[in-house]
Amino acid sequence: MTTEFKLDFNGKRIWMYWPGTKACQFKENVEKGFMACGLPDGREVGDLNEIMSVRGGLTAALNEAYDYGRIAGGEKLLREFANVMKEGDYVIARSDFDYIVGIGVVTGDYYYDESRPNFKHCREVEWISTERLPFPDKLKKSGKWHRVTNIDTPLRKIAEQLIIAICAGKDEGM
Repeated sequence: MTTEFKLDFNGKRIWMYWPGTKACQFKENVEKGFMACGLPDGREVGDLNEIMSVRGGLTAALNEAYDYGRIAGGEKLLREFANVMKEGDYVIARSDFDYIVGIGVVTGDYYYDESRPNFKHCREVEWISTERLPFPDKLKKSGKWHRVTNIDTPLRKIAEQLIIAICAGKDEGM
């Protein structure tokens, strides 16, 4: 929270991030400057850089991990986390649908951390605010939030206003 920071939404995505039930992973996320995601039930597919270097690799890895069943949103979640999320994108961390627990900016590329017990898919994040605020009702109503979700229209404007309100003054002189 000490580097220079200026709010700028041009060309940036905003992601909703759920760091576990009641934000149980968020303290570690802030202390170590990252965010992490994974699949339900502790299922694992391995390093997405390797898996997705082969055509159809992610689909095959998910089929194997889930005994050829489907996990709703799993492929999209991992593909977007590794390939769509970019440095400079914003992250809104939530504690279930109760609170917003932090605002961050993605500062690094996707990496796989084999040493983690679960949620091994990671990205570096600079957490610019860890202020705990009620989760906005307008965002709650979307009902589509997974572990990591890109916020797009019409909810994007609400997310931008939320970031501006939480970070007001933090972008001056940092």
